[in-house]
Amino acid sequence: MEDSGCKKMSTDRYKPGILEQWGRRVLISFRSNAKTDETLQVSFSKASRRYLFWGGFWSFWIGFFPSIAFVYLSIYLPPFSLYSFPSLSYEGLFGFLSLLTIVTVIEFYLLFRLGFYLSYQMAKAADMELADEPELITPIPGMMARLVLEIPDPRIRLYGIDPYKHLNERALFFRTLLYKSKVFLSNIIAKLLLKVILGRTGLRFIIEYISGPITGIWDGVTTYIILLELRKRIITRKLADSILLQIKSKKRNPNLIESVLRSVALSIVYTKTFHPNFEYLLFGLLGLLSKKEHLQNLDDWDAFVESFQLLNDEEKKWPISVFAICSSFDGKLNVEELHAFSALTHLSPSWILERVRHLSETIQNGELSESFLWMEKILPQERNSE
Repeated sequence: MEDSGCKKMSTDRYKPGILEQWGRRVLISFRSNAKTDETLQVSFSKASRRYLFWGGFWSFWIGFFPSIAFVYLSIYLPPFSLYSFPSLSYEGLFGFLSLLTIVTVIEFYLLFRLGFYLSYQMAKAADMELADEPELITPIPGMMARLVLEIPDPRIRLYGIDPYKHLNERALFFRTLLYKSKVFLSNIIAKLLLKVILGRTGLRFIIEYISGPITGIWDGVTTYIILLELRKRIITRKLADSILLQIKSKKRNPNLIESVLRSVALSIVYTKTFHPNFEYLLFGLLGLLSKKEHLQNLDDWDAFVESFQLLNDEEKKWPISVFAICSSFDGKLNVEELHAFSALTHLSPSWILERVRHLSETIQNGELSESFLWMEKILPQERNSE
Protein backbone atom coordinates (compact mmCIF):
# COMPACT_ATOMS: atom_id res chain seq x y z
CA MET A 1 0.00 0.00 0.00
CA GLU A 2 1.21 3.52 -0.75
CA ASP A 3 2.61 5.58 2.09
CA SER A 4 1.40 8.82 0.52
CA GLY A 5 -1.85 9.64 2.15
CA CYS A 6 -4.14 7.92 4.56
CA LYS A 7 -5.61 5.25 2.33
CA LYS A 8 -7.51 2.65 4.23
CA MET A 9 -7.40 -0.90 3.04
CA SER A 10 -10.99 -2.01 2.52
CA THR A 11 -12.04 -4.65 4.99
CA ASP A 12 -13.37 -6.78 2.15
CA ARG A 13 -9.75 -7.53 1.27
CA TYR A 14 -9.62 -9.87 4.25
CA LYS A 15 -12.10 -12.73 4.31
CA PRO A 16 -12.11 -15.08 7.29
CA GLY A 17 -11.52 -18.67 6.22
CA ILE A 18 -13.96 -21.51 6.73
CA LEU A 19 -12.35 -22.61 9.99
CA GLU A 20 -12.28 -19.09 11.42
CA GLN A 21 -15.93 -18.53 10.48
CA TRP A 22 -16.83 -21.81 12.20
CA GLY A 23 -14.89 -20.77 15.29
CA ARG A 24 -16.69 -17.44 15.43
CA ARG A 25 -20.07 -19.17 15.19
CA VAL A 26 -19.18 -21.59 17.99
CA LEU A 27 -18.05 -18.78 20.29
CA ILE A 28 -21.12 -16.68 19.57
CA SER A 29 -23.31 -19.73 20.25
CA PHE A 30 -21.73 -19.98 23.71
CA ARG A 31 -22.66 -16.35 24.27
CA SER A 32 -26.21 -16.90 23.01
CA ASN A 33 -26.76 -19.97 25.18
CA ALA A 34 -25.22 -18.52 28.34
CA LYS A 35 -27.41 -18.17 31.39
CA THR A 36 -27.94 -14.55 32.35
CA ASP A 37 -27.76 -15.26 36.07
CA GLU A 38 -24.29 -16.82 35.95
CA THR A 39 -21.84 -15.01 38.22
CA LEU A 40 -18.17 -15.54 38.89
CA GLN A 41 -16.99 -15.16 42.48
CA VAL A 42 -13.22 -15.36 41.90
CA SER A 43 -10.77 -12.90 40.40
CA PHE A 44 -9.76 -13.06 36.75
CA SER A 45 -6.25 -14.08 37.77
CA LYS A 46 -7.48 -17.12 39.71
CA ALA A 47 -10.09 -18.04 37.13
CA SER A 48 -7.61 -17.86 34.25
CA ARG A 49 -5.12 -20.05 36.08
CA ARG A 50 -7.85 -22.61 36.58
CA TYR A 51 -8.73 -22.57 32.88
CA LEU A 52 -5.06 -22.92 31.97
CA PHE A 53 -4.78 -26.00 34.16
CA TRP A 54 -7.92 -27.66 32.83
CA GLY A 55 -6.99 -26.76 29.26
CA GLY A 56 -3.66 -28.56 29.59
CA PHE A 57 -5.21 -31.47 31.51
CA TRP A 58 -8.05 -32.27 29.11
CA SER A 59 -5.91 -31.60 26.02
CA PHE A 60 -3.47 -34.25 27.21
CA TRP A 61 -6.19 -36.90 27.26
CA ILE A 62 -7.67 -35.69 23.97
CA GLY A 63 -4.28 -36.32 22.38
CA PHE A 64 -3.54 -39.49 24.35
CA PHE A 65 -6.58 -41.65 23.61
CA PRO A 66 -6.88 -41.06 19.83
CA SER A 67 -3.18 -41.96 19.47
CA ILE A 68 -3.68 -45.25 21.27
CA ALA A 69 -6.86 -45.93 19.29
CA PHE A 70 -4.95 -45.31 16.07
CA VAL A 71 -2.24 -47.79 17.04
CA TYR A 72 -4.67 -50.56 17.96
CA LEU A 73 -6.95 -50.06 14.97
CA SER A 74 -3.98 -50.02 12.57
CA ILE A 75 -3.34 -53.67 13.50
CA TYR A 76 -6.40 -54.64 11.46
CA LEU A 77 -5.27 -52.78 8.35
CA PRO A 78 -3.59 -54.55 5.41
CA PRO A 79 0.17 -54.64 6.09
CA PHE A 80 2.53 -52.28 4.31
CA SER A 81 6.09 -51.09 4.72
CA LEU A 82 7.83 -48.10 3.14
CA TYR A 83 11.08 -50.07 3.23
CA SER A 84 9.82 -52.38 0.47
CA PHE A 85 8.84 -49.60 -1.93
CA PRO A 86 8.68 -51.69 -5.14
CA SER A 87 6.15 -54.02 -3.55
CA LEU A 88 4.39 -51.32 -1.53
CA SER A 89 0.81 -52.24 -0.66
CA TYR A 90 -1.25 -49.29 -1.84
CA GLU A 91 -4.32 -50.82 -0.19
CA GLY A 92 -2.49 -50.83 3.12
CA LEU A 93 -1.22 -47.29 2.58
CA PHE A 94 -4.72 -46.05 1.74
CA GLY A 95 -6.16 -47.69 4.83
CA PHE A 96 -3.41 -46.26 7.00
CA LEU A 97 -3.88 -42.71 5.69
CA SER A 98 -7.68 -42.96 5.96
CA LEU A 99 -7.51 -44.10 9.58
CA LEU A 100 -4.90 -41.44 10.35
CA THR A 101 -7.12 -38.75 8.86
CA ILE A 102 -10.20 -39.84 10.81
CA VAL A 103 -8.36 -40.04 14.12
CA THR A 104 -6.62 -36.71 13.57
CA VAL A 105 -9.87 -34.93 12.63
CA ILE A 106 -11.55 -36.26 15.79
CA GLU A 107 -8.59 -35.22 17.91
CA PHE A 108 -8.48 -31.68 16.56
CA TYR A 109 -12.24 -31.23 16.63
CA LEU A 110 -12.23 -32.03 20.34
CA LEU A 111 -9.20 -29.79 20.94
CA PHE A 112 -10.84 -26.90 19.12
CA ARG A 113 -14.15 -27.30 20.96
CA LEU A 114 -12.30 -27.38 24.27
CA GLY A 115 -10.28 -24.31 23.29
CA PHE A 116 -13.40 -22.39 22.25
CA TYR A 117 -15.17 -23.24 25.49
CA LEU A 118 -12.25 -22.27 27.73
CA SER A 119 -11.68 -19.09 25.69
CA TYR A 120 -15.29 -18.09 26.18
CA GLN A 121 -15.07 -18.81 29.91
CA MET A 122 -11.87 -16.76 30.21
CA ALA A 123 -13.46 -13.82 28.39
CA LYS A 124 -16.50 -14.04 30.64
CA ALA A 125 -14.23 -14.05 33.70
CA ALA A 126 -12.84 -10.71 32.49
CA ASP A 127 -16.37 -9.39 31.88
CA MET A 128 -15.55 -9.02 28.20
CA GLU A 129 -18.47 -9.28 25.83
CA LEU A 130 -18.09 -11.27 22.62
CA ALA A 131 -19.38 -8.42 20.48
CA ASP A 132 -19.66 -8.87 16.72
CA GLU A 133 -17.91 -5.49 16.08
CA PRO A 134 -18.63 -5.34 12.33
CA GLU A 135 -16.49 -2.20 11.98
CA LEU A 136 -13.37 -4.22 12.82
CA ILE A 137 -11.46 -6.70 10.71
CA THR A 138 -10.75 -8.71 13.84
CA PRO A 139 -13.66 -8.63 16.30
CA ILE A 140 -13.23 -10.36 19.64
CA PRO A 141 -14.74 -13.69 18.45
CA GLY A 142 -12.38 -13.62 15.45
CA MET A 143 -9.36 -12.92 17.64
CA MET A 144 -10.24 -15.82 19.93
CA ALA A 145 -11.07 -18.20 17.08
CA ARG A 146 -7.77 -17.56 15.31
CA LEU A 147 -5.81 -18.19 18.49
CA VAL A 148 -7.56 -21.49 19.21
CA LEU A 149 -7.26 -22.63 15.59
CA GLU A 150 -3.62 -21.48 15.45
CA ILE A 151 -4.30 -19.21 12.51
CA PRO A 152 -1.74 -16.37 12.41
CA ASP A 153 -2.92 -12.77 12.36
CA PRO A 154 -3.66 -11.75 8.77
CA ARG A 155 -1.01 -9.85 6.81
CA ILE A 156 -2.89 -6.59 6.43
CA ARG A 157 -1.86 -2.97 6.01
CA LEU A 158 -4.23 -0.27 7.16
CA TYR A 159 -3.83 3.47 6.58
CA GLY A 160 -0.35 2.99 5.16
CA ILE A 161 0.91 1.29 8.34
CA ASP A 162 3.27 -1.53 7.44
CA PRO A 163 3.84 -3.96 10.34
CA TYR A 164 6.56 -5.70 8.33
CA LYS A 165 8.73 -2.72 7.33
CA HIS A 166 11.42 -3.73 9.86
CA LEU A 167 10.96 -7.47 9.45
CA ASN A 168 13.25 -9.56 7.28
CA GLU A 169 11.08 -11.16 4.58
CA ARG A 170 13.09 -14.39 4.69
CA ALA A 171 12.61 -14.62 8.47
CA LEU A 172 8.90 -13.95 7.99
CA PHE A 173 8.68 -16.72 5.39
CA PHE A 174 10.33 -19.32 7.62
CA ARG A 175 8.32 -18.24 10.66
CA THR A 176 5.07 -18.56 8.70
CA LEU A 177 6.14 -21.92 7.26
CA LEU A 178 6.99 -23.25 10.72
CA TYR A 179 3.71 -21.93 12.13
CA LYS A 180 1.63 -23.56 9.43
CA SER A 181 3.52 -26.86 9.52
CA LYS A 182 3.48 -27.25 13.31
CA VAL A 183 0.23 -29.19 13.39
CA PHE A 184 1.35 -31.45 10.55
CA LEU A 185 4.76 -32.12 12.05
CA SER A 186 3.44 -32.84 15.53
CA ASN A 187 0.73 -35.30 14.50
CA ILE A 188 0.96 -36.76 11.02
CA ILE A 189 4.72 -37.30 10.81
CA ALA A 190 4.99 -38.52 14.41
CA LYS A 191 2.41 -41.25 13.81
CA LEU A 192 3.82 -42.10 10.39
CA LEU A 193 7.36 -42.53 11.69
CA LEU A 194 6.20 -44.70 14.55
CA LYS A 195 4.26 -46.84 12.13
CA VAL A 196 7.17 -47.15 9.67
CA ILE A 197 9.95 -47.64 12.19
CA LEU A 198 8.21 -49.88 14.70
CA GLY A 199 5.24 -50.97 12.57
CA ARG A 200 4.98 -54.76 12.59
CA THR A 201 8.26 -55.47 14.27
CA GLY A 202 8.70 -57.01 17.67
CA LEU A 203 8.57 -53.49 19.14
CA ARG A 204 5.04 -52.81 17.91
CA PHE A 205 3.57 -53.34 21.36
CA ILE A 206 5.34 -50.25 22.77
CA ILE A 207 4.09 -47.81 20.13
CA GLU A 208 1.07 -46.85 22.20
CA TYR A 209 3.31 -46.08 25.14
CA ILE A 210 5.31 -43.69 22.97
CA SER A 211 2.76 -42.03 20.70
CA GLY A 212 0.06 -41.61 23.35
CA PRO A 213 2.07 -39.66 25.94
CA ILE A 214 4.01 -37.69 23.32
CA THR A 215 0.88 -36.55 21.51
CA GLY A 216 -0.93 -35.89 24.78
CA ILE A 217 1.90 -33.80 26.19
CA TRP A 218 2.24 -31.85 22.96
CA ASP A 219 -1.50 -31.11 22.81
CA GLY A 220 -1.54 -30.12 26.48
CA VAL A 221 1.41 -27.75 26.13
CA THR A 222 0.00 -26.26 22.91
CA THR A 223 -3.38 -25.54 24.51
CA TYR A 224 -1.67 -24.05 27.55
CA ILE A 225 0.39 -21.69 25.35
CA ILE A 226 -2.70 -20.70 23.34
CA LEU A 227 -4.64 -19.83 26.49
CA LEU A 228 -1.66 -17.87 27.84
CA GLU A 229 -1.66 -15.72 24.70
CA LEU A 230 -5.43 -15.37 24.88
CA ARG A 231 -5.17 -14.18 28.48
CA LYS A 232 -2.71 -11.46 27.43
CA ARG A 233 -4.98 -10.34 24.60
CA ILE A 234 -8.02 -10.21 26.87
CA ILE A 235 -6.15 -8.03 29.38
CA THR A 236 -4.77 -5.71 26.71
CA ARG A 237 -8.21 -5.37 25.08
CA LYS A 238 -9.54 -4.20 28.44
CA LEU A 239 -6.65 -1.73 28.72
CA ALA A 240 -7.20 -0.48 25.16
CA ASP A 241 -10.89 0.05 25.89
CA SER A 242 -10.04 2.06 28.99
CA ILE A 243 -7.59 4.24 27.05
CA LEU A 244 -10.23 5.06 24.43
CA LEU A 245 -12.84 5.84 27.07
CA GLN A 246 -10.50 8.26 28.82
CA ILE A 247 -9.65 10.03 25.58
CA LYS A 248 -13.31 10.19 24.55
CA SER A 249 -14.39 11.54 27.94
CA LYS A 250 -12.96 14.99 27.19
CA LYS A 251 -12.73 17.28 24.22
CA ARG A 252 -9.27 16.50 23.02
CA ASN A 253 -7.12 18.51 20.66
CA PRO A 254 -7.20 16.83 17.20
CA ASN A 255 -3.42 17.22 17.10
CA LEU A 256 -3.23 15.24 20.33
CA ILE A 257 -5.38 12.44 18.92
CA GLU A 258 -3.22 12.33 15.80
CA SER A 259 -0.07 12.10 17.87
CA VAL A 260 -1.56 9.26 19.94
CA LEU A 261 -2.61 7.60 16.68
CA ARG A 262 1.00 7.75 15.49
CA SER A 263 2.19 6.17 18.73
CA VAL A 264 -0.16 3.21 18.11
CA ALA A 265 1.05 2.93 14.50
CA LEU A 266 4.67 2.77 15.66
CA SER A 267 3.75 0.10 18.22
CA ILE A 268 2.33 -1.96 15.37
CA VAL A 269 5.60 -1.66 13.47
CA TYR A 270 7.74 -2.55 16.47
CA THR A 271 5.57 -5.54 17.36
CA LYS A 272 5.75 -6.64 13.70
CA THR A 273 2.14 -7.81 13.52
CA PHE A 274 -1.29 -6.22 13.32
CA HIS A 275 -2.23 -7.18 16.85
CA PRO A 276 -6.07 -7.15 17.08
CA ASN A 277 -5.98 -4.75 20.02
CA PHE A 278 -3.82 -2.31 18.06
CA GLU A 279 -6.44 -2.50 15.33
CA TYR A 280 -9.12 -1.77 17.94
CA LEU A 281 -7.22 1.30 19.19
CA LEU A 282 -6.47 2.44 15.66
CA PHE A 283 -10.10 2.44 14.54
CA GLY A 284 -11.25 3.96 17.83
CA LEU A 285 -8.84 6.89 17.53
CA LEU A 286 -9.60 7.43 13.85
CA GLY A 287 -13.27 7.64 14.77
CA LEU A 288 -12.47 10.68 16.94
CA LEU A 289 -10.96 12.61 14.03
CA SER A 290 -13.31 14.52 11.76
CA LYS A 291 -10.63 15.08 9.12
CA LYS A 292 -8.40 12.20 8.08
CA GLU A 293 -7.38 13.22 4.58
CA HIS A 294 -4.18 14.95 5.71
CA LEU A 295 -2.83 11.96 7.62
CA GLN A 296 0.39 10.65 6.09
CA ASN A 297 3.22 8.35 7.11
CA LEU A 298 1.53 7.28 10.34
CA ASP A 299 4.24 4.73 11.09
CA ASP A 300 7.14 7.15 10.56
CA TRP A 301 9.21 7.88 13.69
CA ASP A 302 10.28 11.39 12.62
CA ALA A 303 6.67 12.37 11.90
CA PHE A 304 5.72 11.09 15.35
CA VAL A 305 8.38 13.25 17.02
CA GLU A 306 7.37 16.26 14.92
CA SER A 307 3.77 15.88 16.08
CA PHE A 308 4.88 16.94 19.58
CA GLN A 309 5.53 20.47 18.31
CA LEU A 310 1.77 21.06 18.11
CA LEU A 311 1.15 19.97 21.72
CA ASN A 312 1.59 21.68 25.05
CA ASP A 313 3.59 20.10 27.87
CA GLU A 314 0.60 18.32 29.40
CA GLU A 315 -0.64 16.98 26.06
CA LYS A 316 2.78 15.54 25.21
CA LYS A 317 2.35 13.07 28.05
CA TRP A 318 -0.49 11.26 26.27
CA PRO A 319 1.23 9.90 23.13
CA ILE A 320 4.27 8.92 25.19
CA SER A 321 2.10 7.14 27.76
CA VAL A 322 0.00 5.34 25.13
CA PHE A 323 3.15 4.26 23.30
CA ALA A 324 4.50 2.93 26.60
CA ILE A 325 1.33 0.97 27.32
CA CYS A 326 1.11 -0.42 23.77
CA SER A 327 4.70 -1.63 24.01
CA SER A 328 3.50 -3.92 26.81
CA PHE A 329 0.67 -5.51 24.83
CA ASP A 330 2.67 -8.63 24.01
CA GLY A 331 3.91 -8.93 27.59
CA LYS A 332 7.52 -8.02 26.83
CA LEU A 333 9.73 -5.22 25.56
CA ASN A 334 11.83 -5.79 22.45
CA VAL A 335 15.06 -4.08 21.45
CA GLU A 336 13.40 -1.58 19.12
CA GLU A 337 10.95 -0.47 21.79
CA LEU A 338 13.77 -0.01 24.29
CA HIS A 339 15.67 2.05 21.72
CA ALA A 340 12.56 4.19 21.14
CA PHE A 341 12.28 4.93 24.84
CA SER A 342 15.90 6.02 24.93
CA ALA A 343 15.19 8.38 22.02
CA LEU A 344 12.35 9.96 24.01
CA THR A 345 14.31 10.57 27.20
CA HIS A 346 14.08 14.35 26.74
CA LEU A 347 10.28 14.12 26.69
CA SER A 348 9.39 11.13 28.84
CA PRO A 349 9.72 10.97 32.65
CA SER A 350 12.60 8.92 34.03
CA TRP A 351 10.27 6.49 35.80
CA ILE A 352 8.20 5.47 32.78
CA LEU A 353 10.37 2.57 31.61
CA GLU A 354 10.33 0.96 35.03
CA ARG A 355 6.54 1.21 35.17
CA VAL A 356 6.29 -0.26 31.69
CA ARG A 357 8.31 -3.24 32.88
CA HIS A 358 5.91 -3.73 35.80
CA LEU A 359 2.92 -3.46 33.45
CA SER A 360 4.46 -6.02 31.07
CA GLU A 361 5.00 -8.38 33.99
CA THR A 362 1.44 -8.11 35.27
CA ILE A 363 0.07 -8.70 31.75
CA GLN A 364 2.34 -11.73 31.35
CA ASN A 365 1.18 -13.09 34.72
CA GLY A 366 -2.50 -12.60 33.90
CA GLU A 367 -3.14 -10.05 36.65
CA LEU A 368 -5.97 -7.92 35.28
CA SER A 369 -6.55 -5.63 38.27
CA GLU A 370 -2.82 -5.01 38.76
CA SER A 371 -2.45 -4.24 35.05
CA PHE A 372 -5.07 -1.51 35.36
CA LEU A 373 -3.25 -0.06 38.36
CA TRP A 374 0.08 0.12 36.50
CA MET A 375 -1.63 1.56 33.42
CA GLU A 376 -3.09 4.33 35.57
CA LYS A 377 0.39 5.04 36.93
CA ILE A 378 1.64 5.50 33.37
CA LEU A 379 -1.22 7.61 31.99
CA PRO A 380 -1.22 11.37 32.65
CA GLN A 381 -2.95 12.29 35.89
CA GLU A 382 -4.15 15.72 34.80
CA ARG A 383 -7.52 14.27 33.80
CA ASN A 384 -8.52 13.96 37.47
CA SER A 385 -8.15 17.66 38.09
CA GLU A 386 -10.15 18.93 35.15
